[in-house]
Amino acid sequence: MLPVLFQVGPITVYTYGVAIALAFLISLFIVMHESKRKGFNPDFAYDLVLFAMVGGIAGARLVYVVDHLHDFAANPAQIFAIWQGGLVFYGGLIGGTLAVLGLVKMKKMPVGKVADIVAPCLAIGSAVGRLGCFSNGCCYGRATSLPWAITFNNPLSAAQPLGVPLHPTQLYEAGYNILILGVLWFSRKKVKSDGLLFWLYIALYGLSRFIVEFFRANPDVILGLSASQLFSAFMLVAGLIVIFAYYLRPANVTAGRGV
Repeated sequence: MLPVLFQVGPITVYTYGVAIALAFLISLFIVMHESKRKGFNPDFAYDLVLFAMVGGIAGARLVYVVDHLHDFAANPAQIFAIWQGGLVFYGGLIGGTLAVLGLVKMKKMPVGKVADIVAPCLAIGSAVGRLGCFSNGCCYGRATSLPWAITFNNPLSAAQPLGVPLHPTQLYEAGYNILILGVLWFSRKKVKSDGLLFWLYIALYGLSRFIVEFFRANPDVILGLSASQLFSAFMLVAGLIVIFAYYLRPANVTAGRGV
């Protein structure tokens, strides 16, 4: 597609990097809006997004580098070239979560309320980020003859192989993340228990990603499932267990208590 957005002299602006920056800007707007609605100081949004960005990118890149060590052996400096792509969502989720938890504990803020603020940001951030993946050609799908298949021909594209129609899994993922965002956004004022919105995101994302992984060109690791599918299944099960075991217990449904 369009890995390089534009180039001015020695300066190259990558579409993927612009998409990631846009995702964090949109997230900042959402966090400011929801922080004010929940009675927090809107300035908290800057700290939250900064911690999430640093922790998320570090975790996402670390997992990618560990999984592709042989690609970086000859040129270790490329480890830091995140604007060219190469971020793993699950590493980002773990890294960002740990960073935000550290911030929340440091500021002595309620974990559940902050988690619910973050949930819509995870959905919209993933949607916008996948559009960057689509432009870069990474996170590509398996070969297919379906009429909506996408063929990558740009030699700078990360997709493999070039010139072969592939499932546009980046667009599948952007689409289901937008649907998840819609569910979270229209549910956020109705949900009374703090933290429930976050676990709803975890379950919905796990289910959606598990399905889309069947169309992605990721190697199987066990039982015909990829590593991402296994983690997706874990997210789905964990989300459902927490929702049904804690939030939907009769006492909590009646009292509307949160974490």
